[in-house]
Amino acid sequence: MTFEYSEFADTMVISISEPSSPCVSVEGLTPGVILRVEESTGIVRSFQVLLWSRRIAHGPILIPEITDPEFQSQWIKNQSSLCAGE
Repeated sequence: MTFEYSEFADTMVISISEPSSPCVSVEGLTPGVILRVEESTGIVRSFQVLLWSRRIAHGPILIPEITDPEFQSQWIKNQSSLCAGE
């Protein structure tokens, strides 16, 4: 796991693991959180938290998608239906 903070942009990027296939960026359930999701598996590989210093000042930031298998399976299902419609 790696952490990269940009003071200029006030964003924190937290990488959980290296992807094994291409990723796409999707807006998370938590406002101001952008997820990098592996296309083939639906696994969240990293996420970017906007306005990091403001958010962290108010306590922990909960990112439900990271540990929620329901989110990941729903994302895969949505991607499959999008691809089928092409």
